[in-house]
Amino acid sequence: MEASPMVRSLTLAPHRAALSRRSLLSCAGGAGALAALTACGGDSGGSSGSDTDLTWFMWSASTEEVDAWKHVAQMVTDAEPGTTVTFQTAAWNDYWTKLTSQAASGASADLLSMQSLRAPQFAELFVPLDDKLEALGISSDTFESSIFDGLKVDGKLLALPYDFGPYIVFYNKTAFQEAGLPLPVEGWTTDDFVTAARALTTSGRYGFFANNTIDGALPFVLSETGRAAVDEGGELDVENDAWRSTLEWYAGLITREGVAAPLPSGGSSAAATNQFLAGNAAMSLDGPWSLINAKATADFEVGIAPVPAGSSGSTTWTAGSGFGVSRSAPDPDLAARAVAVLTGADAEAYLGEQGRAFPARVAQQQSWYDGNDLGDARTVMDYSIENSVPYRTTASWTQVNDTYTRYAVPAFNGDASVDELLSRVQAQAGS
Repeated sequence: MEASPMVRSLTLAPHRAALSRRSLLSCAGGAGALAALTACGGDSGGSSGSDTDLTWFMWSASTEEVDAWKHVAQMVTDAEPGTTVTFQTAAWNDYWTKLTSQAASGASADLLSMQSLRAPQFAELFVPLDDKLEALGISSDTFESSIFDGLKVDGKLLALPYDFGPYIVFYNKTAFQEAGLPLPVEGWTTDDFVTAARALTTSGRYGFFANNTIDGALPFVLSETGRAAVDEGGELDVENDAWRSTLEWYAGLITREGVAAPLPSGGSSAAATNQFLAGNAAMSLDGPWSLINAKATADFEVGIAPVPAGSSGSTTWTAGSGFGVSRSAPDPDLAARAVAVLTGADAEAYLGEQGRAFPARVAQQQSWYDGNDLGDARTVMDYSIENSVPYRTTASWTQVNDTYTRYAVPAFNGDASVDELLSRVQAQAGS
């Protein structure tokens, strides 16, 4: 079926990268992920050995991502002759485990990466950048205000943002067309979503792959009930009817509808993305930062759509990440100049073109569209950002997320109750 003018989708020409699907999946999530990514990008040890040698610690999910990060690291050397940046990386979950141990030991890489959701927990690791912005020639109004403010804790800027974006639906456009289904459009509903998932569940492929992280469920809770995970007072609030009813529906996609695969017992947070990219699930929720991996591995046309509308409309969350200076850095001013380069206009334009980041710098966001043959996807992004809320978290968010991830698997697979999942997560409120 030909897309109407109202269709909010992107089209990526089918693309085969030199990196095989198997090698990508071995570099993202699951057992051995840290070892695989260490091989891709170096170890994740402590601070650099000299004042002009910087270490930079960042998460990665593929060799394409590692290559992109090394490219912008070289920009630092070009801007600061004689300075080298050693890139260190780990899989997503392993990154936060390592950073936690660094916080306990007082030793870390010179340059650290930080997601806005987890900034409150790791604030002690960072040198605030507020007093350095003028010397760096940086004005806050060049960045999306929500993510610039999202990387502040107690009013202090911990990191400069490099990306920003809403959580959206990635879908297999080829599968939709082969099934004769209308493509997801602005205003499609959860009923439309379930109808499509049923039609797309065939021949060993599921219509959807559920996510065992709180990130994946939150857009559905917001769209159905308008309820976030953290209330306006900053308190965790998930043990309630809003979360309970939505998660029971979400679990039912696996246990009742059979349109989503049972979650793997290992509980990898990368499972949904990996299964989508492998063609085993026709829909998955993800962020614009994952476009680089979709380009590298998907052998089908990829589309994006807003989160389907529930009783409260279509609402998703926005968040982002940035780079900051570690308190362990021997030369904080040099490290701050490096961060300014890593989040500068040239680096942002490059990361946007590669599909690794929807740039936090407003003027560079066009590069995400220009570099990726995205058609009319701007309408998806504009609509999703407009119909989004900043992702509020607590100082114990890593523990909240880890608990949710661990107990979501049995709850969603029908081996435990949603009530048990929510009570265990809520117990982390005072952690």
